[in-house]
Amino acid sequence: MRSLPERAARSWLLPLVMFILPLLTACDGTHEPPLRIASSPWPGYEPLYLAQEQGYLSEDKAQVFELPSSDITLESFRNHSADIATLTLDETLDLLQSGVGLRILMVLDVSNGADAVMAKPEIKRLSDLKGKRIALLNIPLGVYMLSRTLDAAKLGRQDVTVIPSAESKHEEMYRQGKADAFITFDPFKTRLAEMGAHVLFDSSDIPNEIFDLMVVHEDVYLKRRAAVCDVARQWLRTLDYMQQSPDKAAASIAKRLGATPQEYLNMVKGIKTPTHEENLMLIGAGRAILHSAQQLNEVMMAEGQFKRSIELAPALIPDLQTCIKR
Repeated sequence: MRSLPERAARSWLLPLVMFILPLLTACDGTHEPPLRIASSPWPGYEPLYLAQEQGYLSEDKAQVFELPSSDITLESFRNHSADIATLTLDETLDLLQSGVGLRILMVLDVSNGADAVMAKPEIKRLSDLKGKRIALLNIPLGVYMLSRTLDAAKLGRQDVTVIPSAESKHEEMYRQGKADAFITFDPFKTRLAEMGAHVLFDSSDIPNEIFDLMVVHEDVYLKRRAAVCDVARQWLRTLDYMQQSPDKAAASIAKRLGATPQEYLNMVKGIKTPTHEENLMLIGAGRAILHSAQQLNEVMMAEGQFKRSIELAPALIPDLQTCIKR
């Protein structure tokens, strides 16, 4: 559920570019081509672009390509157009289900209010959703948010009408009265709020359940471990820079987004970015993410999104602490 379709018009050539640039770079045969990192527009992924801007991720070692939406990012990784990708936990499990070998390199962020159910003013309580129309993008994460919302409301799927739709259509649907509630995220969440909608339920009500990850193909990790681990280290280095120079970092990111620094800061209020130590707890020796993955598995199987339970543990890097040590 990570996409900003406004940029799609200037982004459709990127999958082709992702194929061509590494080939051109490698023509001299002197070194390996840069790692191809596929990402989609989402405030939590912005440190990647800042890392490039700061020179932490040099283009001869790694190149970040912003694709129009998360589903395109997912497919670019699935078909090996990308070596590394930013994906949600549900997308990662979906890849594992289809037999794609991968490793989880980093937890980029944890949604803590960024994903939300925005409702019309007359819907004041979760129970008021009964008989109402809920619009959402019909992907695992959207279905998961719907399931958790209905659980909290003590309602069943038969109690609501689900309308599959892209987040870019939600403002128009709200204006035309075509739906009563919307499962969405920023910047659409903010825009709906400006039109009068309010947060009825969000990811802060289900903490530590929605994760954004950096994943790498297993064969790429095994062949180019040093370069892959360096990408993770530069991500952490960028987080340090953002903490040390918050105003400069916010200004740079906001400029790239075409927003004001305050608008960017508002976008990330509902996002928690794990530190080095927190990553070790989540996907290193602590393996805390496995509990969340199992819960997600159960919901997705009940919803018919997954055919079988997926084991996430084999995708974790056994010696992550060594990999990301700076």
